[in-house]
Amino acid sequence: MNVDRLFIKNFHRQDPIHITILWWLSLVALLLLLWLLYTLLPETDIQQEVLYTIGIIGLWRYGWKTIHLFRGLYYQYVRYPVLASLADITQKPSEILLVIPCYRTTPEISAPVFKALVDEIGNFGVACRAVACVTDEADLSIIESQFEKLNQKVPATLFIIDQDGSGKRNTMADALTLLAEDKPVSRDSILILMDGDTVLPEGILSKVSGFLMRYHDLGALTVHNKPIVKGSSLTRQWYCQRMAQRHFYMSSLSLTYRVLVLTGRFSAYRASMALSPDFIESLRYDHVSHWRYGRIRMLTGDDKSTWFYVLKERWKMLYLPDVSVTCLEDAPTGNFFKTSVSLMTRWYGNMLRSNIRALKLGPKRAGWFLWLCLLDQRISMWTTLIGPSLALVVATYMGLKVVIAYLFWVVLTRSINVLLISVQSGQFHPTFVALLWYEQLVGSLVKVYLFFHPNLQRWTRQGIGQGVEDHSWSHEIKRWLPHLETTAAFSALLIFVMWLYG
Repeated sequence: MNVDRLFIKNFHRQDPIHITILWWLSLVALLLLLWLLYTLLPETDIQQEVLYTIGIIGLWRYGWKTIHLFRGLYYQYVRYPVLASLADITQKPSEILLVIPCYRTTPEISAPVFKALVDEIGNFGVACRAVACVTDEADLSIIESQFEKLNQKVPATLFIIDQDGSGKRNTMADALTLLAEDKPVSRDSILILMDGDTVLPEGILSKVSGFLMRYHDLGALTVHNKPIVKGSSLTRQWYCQRMAQRHFYMSSLSLTYRVLVLTGRFSAYRASMALSPDFIESLRYDHVSHWRYGRIRMLTGDDKSTWFYVLKERWKMLYLPDVSVTCLEDAPTGNFFKTSVSLMTRWYGNMLRSNIRALKLGPKRAGWFLWLCLLDQRISMWTTLIGPSLALVVATYMGLKVVIAYLFWVVLTRSINVLLISVQSGQFHPTFVALLWYEQLVGSLVKVYLFFHPNLQRWTRQGIGQGVEDHSWSHEIKRWLPHLETTAAFSALLIFVMWLYG
């Protein structure tokens, strides 16, 4: 299937030309308005200490970003081509195994997803066993009809598992157990974990199998994601901006054979590792320990669980920047703010819970650069808030012009940030500057809140969350203590900012 020509009603890759022009005009109008306000407001003398503080933080943040840029460019244009040239894509595994969770996907999504999958397996010409985890009869008929066609080309076995509503994690563990118990796997078999709304491009199986067959210390790999979004223009560009950032950081990290996540959209694993009892148990019963909540059972973040297992077992991981899957993103209903905060709560909650234990592995086991990136995740959620907090504090003494000046600083620095990302990803849109700042600011607030509430977990589409009806005194203390900690943390941040201002 030619994924570039894929058309699904109400799903869009990019904005129409007239919408993009309107976004450009809006950006120019906003800059002119800020400039007009700045010239009309009375002059103020900003203390040099304030500029030094913002400048030092900016120097650190963008110095770190520049390191990522050069690492990513080196990986993408020097290291990766060498690795790819050594990978023999003509060498094929004895079997391909697949696990595909499908939760309430509509037929308009399931049809192209499974047609592309079956076409790719048939062209690859290797026997396969697949487990489809479904909820709807419509999905079942589409899947079975496609695999009947596949059986005419290669030996294919299809297993169907009903999702019981307890979450994706248990279903995936059941599917892996089924494959492990069905028959032994050979050492060269490859396992694909992919979502039921991911469309595969032509030749992807040859590419990923070539790497896993050539590099025997490679435990897993993942690829670039390109979104096709059902939602507003702002939501669509937010997804595109996030995927561009993901490409930027994953390329940098892959230089040291590490990544920050083995994305659930599509990742390939060495089957002998992924079907081991330890791997399956770590997926089903994964948890983190917290001093206040004790043992927190992981509900969401199955891709973080698989990533952590591969990391702690010291397998290498790799990102293939020239291979892209198409993700059909059906955004949660609601306005952009509600949608984005809902998704960030799930994503950043998974990140923080995994971050705690990954840091404990230490730099020698996790790798120095990855460990520093994990540490930076903990620090950056605070440093992002210093700039706007400092601008607001100074504005209370010196007037609104300080805020306008700070917004110009935001436009300048985030434009540089977006350009750095665009150099590598090749993607740019006039909304990226505002969306990047929005995600950094609102995302930092979400991260800080979740840092003190690590037990909060909820699937955005399945409506499954964690909650216990307990009205004991100990439970009430546990319920209110995080709120007090969050208030104290923001108060400490404000005091620190006021101290910086003097």
